Amino acid sequence: MDSQGYLHVLIGTHGRTFQYVRFLQPNDAGGGWTEPEELGPGLGQTYVGLVCDQKDTLHVVFRLWFDDGKPYFPASHYATLAYMRKRPGEAWSSPKVLLVSPFSEYGVFYHRLTIDPQGRLFLSYDCWSTYWFYRNDHHGTRRALMMSPDGGDTWKLADMEDLTH
Repeated sequence: MDSQGYLHVLIGTHGRTFQYVRFLQPNDAGGGWTEPEELGPGLGQTYVGLVCDQKDTLHVVFRLWFDDGKPYFPASHYATLAYMRKRPGEAWSSPKVLLVSPFSEYGVFYHRLTIDPQGRLFLSYDCWSTYWFYRNDHHGTRRALMMSPDGGDTWKLADMEDLTH
């Protein structure tokens, strides 16, 4: 829900383009919804993470499939972890790929998106592949934390300084 009382929702089926809707009236679920709007044509999206910041910008992360193999795996499909945003009164941005799966075929990121009181975005993820040697050659966790200090314009791996400020 944004600061004006509008509930924003992303809906969709596994591997298809997300549909975006919001309340027609603030703080009124019975007042109806906007017509569904695609986030982008032909996007293979799944596993959504959505937050709304203090400026009412919507931020979304998701697994995005590439079926043509380009540019990373020319002979196969592959998964990426991607980001989009919607500023008030604007259209959804184009997807920005933040992470490419280390292998082609199936991959998932087990991601979570959150925002701190300063408005910084934090994205936790862990790559998982169907290739057994990738899963079994490492003890412990591969979980990592990315952050964006500027509302999604830039992203980096978070360091200790980012967590103490």
